[in-house]
Order: sequence, then C-alpha cells, then structure tokens
Amino acid sequence: MRYKALREQLRQARRQQRLSQAQLAARSGASRVTIARVEGGSAQDVRIGTLFPLCEALGLELRAVSVDRPAPETLLARERERTRRLERRLAHAVLAARLLVAPAPRAAALVARARAAVDRWERERLCSRHYISRWRAILRGPVAQVAAALLEPGAWGDALFQSSPWASMLDRLDA
Repeated sequence: MRYKALREQLRQARRQQRLSQAQLAARSGASRVTIARVEGGSAQDVRIGTLFPLCEALGLELRAVSVDRPAPETLLARERERTRRLERRLAHAVLAARLLVAPAPRAAALVARARAAVDRWERERLCSRHYISRWRAILRGPVAQVAAALLEPGAWGDALFQSSPWASMLDRLDA
C-alpha cells in the first residue's frame, strides 16, 4: 500500500511539472523504462539509488517514516473487514432469533437445508474437513441448540460465517 502511494506521488509530481517520462529520465539519470516500471507498479523492489534521483529531480524529499501507525489505506481496509464480520455475525444472530420464533416444522426444515448444504460441501469438496466438521457440530441437535450455537460459534465464528450453509436463506427467511 505504501509503495502504491509513493508511485502515485512520483507520477503526480512529474505530471504537475508537465514532464514526460523521457524528460524526467534525462533529469534524473534513470532510464525511461525504469520510470515507467516504477510508476506502473511492476518494479516492486525499487532501489533507494533509483528513487533518490527521481525524487530529487522532481523536488520531492525521500524520507523514512515510522511504521508504528498503519497507512490510511490499511486502516480503511481493516475497518471494512471488521464491518463485514459484524454484518455476518448480525445476520446469523437474526437467523438464530427467527429460528426460535418460527413454527417448529419450518425451523426444522431450515436446519435440514443447512445440513444438506454442508453435505454438499463435503461431497463436492468445497470446504476443508475442519470447516465442515465445525458446521456439523453447530447444526447438530434441536433447533434451540442450533440457534444458541449461531450466537456463540466459538473461536471459529468469523471464519465460519464467511461461508455459511445459511447463505442462500439469510435474505429469504421472511418469505
């Protein structure tokens, strides 16, 4: 992420100064191909000896910064992932509540459909056996026990909720 920000800054500075890559190459001593690779992102391992002359030619300062604080892009990505995890947990909590208030035959049918989805995962090898065994443990027992397990899925909760046997049902439980 930080490399992406650096290459964008280099490209933006070059364009603001209305320099072509060839003109920047002449100023910096780097080749035009090197500049294209740096700006395009294909040169992930760029040497300081390449970056320093480019920055100097563009009037930029190349400096080291503390990595104690994650880059804003990293913070945003983490927050988005946290939000997705919370949304999945909320959807499964709502499902648990709906299972508890649904008529017994309907709730049992929903649990049976979830078990069938896990059976299909195993048959078609769509998930690891660890994942499948954990979902089987959650789906074992009476509806009230299944609902309770959806509310407290343990340490694997976030991972399990990423791919759920309930996925096709979460939006259609009101129907």
